[in-house]
Formats: sequence, structure tokens, C-alpha cells
Amino acid sequence: MFSERRKIIQFETASDLTTREGMHSIFGNVTNIERRPMKTTGFSGSSHERIVLTIDSSKTISLVLKHVHSSTDMTVWRSGNISDREARLINSDELKEVWNIIESPYIAYANEGDYTVLLMHDLSPYLFPDVREPLKVEHENVMLETLASVHSHFWNQELTSASWLTNEKNFFDFLGTESANEEKLVGRTHAIFTPVQAGWHLAFQQMPPHLRSFVLNPPVETMVRGLPKTLIHGDCKLANFALLPQGKVSAFDWTVVGHANSSIELGWYVAVNSSRLAQPKEKVFAKYREYFQQKSGLTIPQAEWQQMIYVAVLTGARMLLWNKALNVQKAVAGAREEWEWWIKELADCRVNYH
Repeated sequence: MFSERRKIIQFETASDLTTREGMHSIFGNVTNIERRPMKTTGFSGSSHERIVLTIDSSKTISLVLKHVHSSTDMTVWRSGNISDREARLINSDELKEVWNIIESPYIAYANEGDYTVLLMHDLSPYLFPDVREPLKVEHENVMLETLASVHSHFWNQELTSASWLTNEKNFFDFLGTESANEEKLVGRTHAIFTPVQAGWHLAFQQMPPHLRSFVLNPPVETMVRGLPKTLIHGDCKLANFALLPQGKVSAFDWTVVGHANSSIELGWYVAVNSSRLAQPKEKVFAKYREYFQQKSGLTIPQAEWQQMIYVAVLTGARMLLWNKALNVQKAVAGAREEWEWWIKELADCRVNYH
């Protein structure tokens, strides 16, 4: 896809990467560098620039430069305080096969302690539109097939990278009921925690009383026991993916790339992309299962699959039920139906794990 694609280059410092000499070492005769601030839909605390290079005084290349400071990036805090996880993924021999499934957008990077900078191809022309409208079914299926391909490739593998990949507990607690207080106790604040706290307060007011203790303190270890782990992207909102012209998918923002059961990815997918789903959640789950079994050659027994669905529901709820409660309060279109789906599924989950 990327005509300029080369081996990903590591620079000693961020400034080495962004100088004309640094860009020249990658792209050849760079005659001009234009840097512009870039607004994104994320809330993590990382920042982005668009860099437009002029090559040989005529050809232009558009790039994106991502800056990650662990002191300001809440995704780093909430996923185990590994500030350079994205750079480690890029540099990992053990995980390199992921780039045969998902097109890598990365060109170069540098890591300076708690500061990482990543240079990427500008995928703006290929991003999914940032609208609250369903995808085309065929585009959703490409996404589900791609996720299933990654998961099946690394299914049940022992990974030495697991020491720095995001673990299952981190996903359950990422924006959970105590997330704001946990960060406050260590002296960290972030704007996202204001709506998170308000949303959880609303959620506990709105949900049936018998669900409150289950959502607040679910039996996570029991629920995930025996489920195989794999490599997951960890933040599979559509804004982090691009559909390239030949039908292949590219993905960025791997800050919370994890080692966990794929049901955690699936729960996050249906929760964060709820207004974008082309099919009911049950059909999304079923389609994913179909793709996974095709790719892996394995059959997921029904009892194990039901366990995965329960984990997916709990993951999605623990991550975003606060936001769904706020949407009900704001009378966002479809918010009441969305809320009721999660409450119904959580009630079913509780009955089986009470």
C-alpha cells in the first residue's frame, strides 16, 4: 500500500527524527518541512502534528507525528505505566507477524525515557467517517475478520512480551468505578475523570439495585478462568483504524496493546462503536466467532463461547457504562435502547456468576 514503506527506523532522540537531516535519511532530498498542529478524536493526552514534506521541490508527502508523554497520557497510567509500549510493539520480533495481518502505518520512532515520538503515514483519506451512523455491513465484516485474524494467529501462545503488554485486569479497571480515585491517590488528574465520575454516579442510580454490587466488584478471575489469551489491539474504536483501498486494514494507537482473551477486545468493540455497528451486537458476536473459527481451524465449544460473551459484556460495561448513562441523561438518540441492552445482558451475566 505505502509506496514509501521501508524498515521502521529508530532514532536516538525525537529532535534527530524531525530535523531535515533525519527526514532526508528516510525520504531522500527533503526541500521543505511544514509542521501543523493536528486535532484528533482521542482523549488520552497524547498530541499529534501533521508534517508535510516537499521532496525534490515538487513531490509532497503527508505524515503524522504522535507525541506520547507518560506524565500526561492517561492511557499509559491506566494500562500499567509502560510509557513506550507502542514502540516496543514496533520493535518486537515476537509480535512482528501482526504486521502481515494489519498494515503498519509506522515509519520511524524515538524513545527518550517517558517520552516517545512516532512518525506515521497520514491515513486521513482512509479513516472511517467520524459520524454516529452505522458502517456498511461489508466494512464491519472486514474489521471483524481482521481482528479475528490477529487473535487466531496468536491464540494461546506463551508470549515473553506479556511482561509489558496490557493485562486483563487493566482492561476491566481502565475507566472503572474507582479509576478517578485511584489516579487521584497518586497525584494524577485528567479531564476525562470528571465525566467518568459523574457518569458512574448516574449509572448506579439508574441500574437495578441487584446489579450494583456485581458491576462494582465483579468476579473477574472466575469469569476469565480457563480462557486462552492472545494479542489484542486493546483500543479498537473505529477512529484508530483505516480501511485501505485494496481492502486491508491499518491500525494505530497501540498504546494499550494487550495479552488477554479476545472477548475483551470484542466487548470494547461493541461498547465504544455502539452507534456505528452495522448489525445487532448478537450478530457482531456471531460473525466474529465465524471468522475466528475459519482463520484458526478451531471450534469454540458453546460453553466456552458463552463464557466469552459474558466477559465481553462485563468488559464493555466496566469501560463505558458511565458514558451510556450520561447519554441517557442527555437524551442522545438511541441511548435508552443502548442502556437497556447492557443492563439486560449484565443481569444475565450476574445470574450465571452470582
